[in-house]
Amino acid sequence: MVSVSLDQKKEDAGAFARELRTTFPVIFDPNATIATKFGVASLPTNIVIGRNGKVAAVIEGADTRKLDAAVARALAAR
Repeated sequence: MVSVSLDQKKEDAGAFARELRTTFPVIFDPNATIATKFGVASLPTNIVIGRNGKVAAVIEGADTRKLDAAVARALAAR
């Protein structure tokens, strides 16, 4: 799992990650280069990449049940 921060200040991105006690890397992307590449229109948006390196699911919003299910499907796929 990787998080992409669109904050304008690196300190803000780091503070949020520390507040949430993330155990995964946070990439600082103030110009939204990554978000643009993946067509992100709203935040939060979760993009699940499958084992084959392709987008397996896009979950908009903070629905952890949908995200968990999408990750499980991506991991089960061969």
